[in-house]
Amino acid sequence: MIHADLGPELEAIVLNLIESGRYSSRTQVLRDSEELRTWRESQLRAFEAELESRLATPSADYIPADEAFDRLYRELGIQRDGDA
Repeated sequence: MIHADLGPELEAIVLNLIESGRYSSRTQVLRDSEELRTWRESQLRAFEAELESRLATPSADYIPADEAFDRLYRELGIQRDGDA
């Protein structure tokens, strides 16, 4: 069994979660934290893979960033810095 000092701030959070009835033990809090960490890492990997895929095969609708911002400013009626 591992015993770890969480420090006062994290310990207070864990105790608050237990006292609120959301969790019944420190172990349950840690298990849920690990599940959330695993899920978050999985989501990040999926996002990175999707991003890499999209960057590798740009859309035919791609326009340069400057043009995209010019269109956006015009549509919103915003005058850009330096425009007269």
